[in-house]
Amino acid sequence: MRDRRIIITGGRKRDSQDDYDRMSDMLIDIGDFWSRSWGLVIIQGGCPDGIDALARRFAKEYDVPFETYPGDSKQHPQDAVEVSNQTMVDHGAHLCLAFPNALADGPSLGTWDMVRRAVAAGVETRIYPKAGHEHG
Repeated sequence: MRDRRIIITGGRKRDSQDDYDRMSDMLIDIGDFWSRSWGLVIIQGGCPDGIDALARRFAKEYDVPFETYPGDSKQHPQDAVEVSNQTMVDHGAHLCLAFPNALADGPSLGTWDMVRRAVAAGVETRIYPKAGHEHG
């Protein structure tokens, strides 16, 4: 059976244990994860911190394959993140889970770019804002 390919995108400030637990719960609940009747592949951008790092942690802890598509600022100095995001979408995904920063932690420009690209490609997209710190 074909793999379920899931893009995980999010802010660099999303690096708490609560963020990890929330993301893990989402991944475990998707489909029939434990049956292994289909494979799960996690797709992320390779940032050393934040949601990308948590996605890799999950993949390693649960022995789930993952793919990394980092931005190449040497080859694409003006739009490395956008090119990386489009590459992730172009490699196919069934679902995009987005975990933007809280407003107080600054904009999640790369996350929102990924959301726009995934939606435009017809990829089901779910957004999980950070609880708290959202009011001014």
